[in-house]
Amino acid sequence: MIRTFTIVLLSFLLAACGGNGNDNAPVELIAHAGGEIDGFLYTNSREAFEQSVADGYRYIEFDFIYTADSVLVAAHDWNTFNRLTGHADKGDTLPTYSEFAARRICGRYTPLSAAEINEVFERDTTVFLVTDKISSPHLLAHHFPRLKNRMVVEAFSYEHYTQLCEQGYFRVLFSCQAYDLVPSLLKHLVFSPFFSGRKIEWITMYAGELDNPLFRLVHTIADFNMALFTVNEYGDVPEKFFRARGKLKMLYTEFIKPHI
Repeated sequence: MIRTFTIVLLSFLLAACGGNGNDNAPVELIAHAGGEIDGFLYTNSREAFEQSVADGYRYIEFDFIYTADSVLVAAHDWNTFNRLTGHADKGDTLPTYSEFAARRICGRYTPLSAAEINEVFERDTTVFLVTDKISSPHLLAHHFPRLKNRMVVEAFSYEHYTQLCEQGYFRVLFSCQAYDLVPSLLKHLVFSPFFSGRKIEWITMYAGELDNPLFRLVHTIADFNMALFTVNEYGDVPEKFFRARGKLKMLYTEFIKPHI
């Protein structure tokens, strides 16, 4: 209740900060969870990745989590992975890496480790890797040591946001799921004359909560760029968000195809 009240109050205080910037920049599309393939979603699979590249996506997102034996792999969550690989009875039980690699997603698609994804992206320099679930600079540097100039990272704390920016990652998105979201926005938006921290330039938003007071607040602030998830029709996004001065610039999607 206090958080909601604070956000609503701020949205009124800052309502006068509405936008007047250029609204002609194209929106960049991110293939969500590897992208859609044959109507299947959230596969994070090799085949989905290859299809997304063939479809012309330049930004391809993978979710990263660890197996029971601490190997970083591409999967949205273990409940989903187990269900998609015919092991729904296992719930959210973590497989070992050998178990993970031996399975087929939806009976046909190949799961990927972070090491395999790193190898593919190092070979194909035309695409950008978008990450989800982890934002530790140490872990990202360990698993993707030569990709920072082609990585878009969703940061789950202001500390990680700052560190990743300072280390030269191509683009860092401050997550709407960050545990310190509200205090970080307060510092940046309200007390900025007294705050020496790095400016927040990008923030992620839920498409289903565009009218949430927090997102309305972000929408009114001039110097934010927005990455919105997940959108499968342009009509799902109110035109005002394309016109905003702190405007929408990236969309996570499964079905909107790039113009190639």
